[in-house]
Amino acid sequence: MRVARLLLVFPLLFALMLALAACGGDDALSDEEYFQKMDEIDKDLDARFDEVFSSEEESAAEVKDKFAQTIDYAREQYGGVTPPSDLEDEHNELLDAIDNYGETLDATEAGADASFEEVFGTEEVSAAEERINNAFCTIQDAADEKNIEVDVGCERQVDPATLPAEETNAVLIQDFDFDPPHIQVAVGDTVTWTQGTAEEPHTAAADDGTFDSGTLTDEGETFPFTFEEAGEYSYICEIHPEMVGLVTVTE
Repeated sequence: MRVARLLLVFPLLFALMLALAACGGDDALSDEEYFQKMDEIDKDLDARFDEVFSSEEESAAEVKDKFAQTIDYAREQYGGVTPPSDLEDEHNELLDAIDNYGETLDATEAGADASFEEVFGTEEVSAAEERINNAFCTIQDAADEKNIEVDVGCERQVDPATLPAEETNAVLIQDFDFDPPHIQVAVGDTVTWTQGTAEEPHTAAADDGTFDSGTLTDEGETFPFTFEEAGEYSYICEIHPEMVGLVTVTE
């Protein structure tokens, strides 16, 4: 009787195992759980990265070491998330992008006198950072399509030329943005960029080389520049090239 009973039960157990495997197993998250977890990790990492760059006296090389440790922590956190089956490719691309960024940063030479641009603003590091952002944006797009309101860490670049110009000569560098991104001043006016709070170091550098702030690291640190000729001056943060701004100078 026991043998007969086992013969009846085994096919049912086998079918159940196949069903669990098809669904991704017990660790697979629902859409809502997955995106919420990604949102939580992003907020945690934001706080950790702010802490990495909070010391005003540490060198770029010292910050690089702490930054690399946080990247390893990020890889561990995201690696512990099991996405729904339809998001496995997107999640694996994010993990690969994080690995690539860590390897690229490790290969970047950072002597004791290295600047933040030399450590974090190289073409290789910028390209690796862009790859991570693209991976986040792909996951964010999936959340948007499913009408799930979360922020997984996607930073979308907006062309400042498509935004109305604000008549001001003050730009605040805050939350990985130039605020406002598009300003209008007159010839002879001085524009002042100010480093905001709880931020990574940034720069404001014109695409045509007209001005370059160098690295702004301390809260409240400023860079003034007087515009002597009319025109449109596009600029970026050389450390975070996705940060873009525009100054329109009129006669």
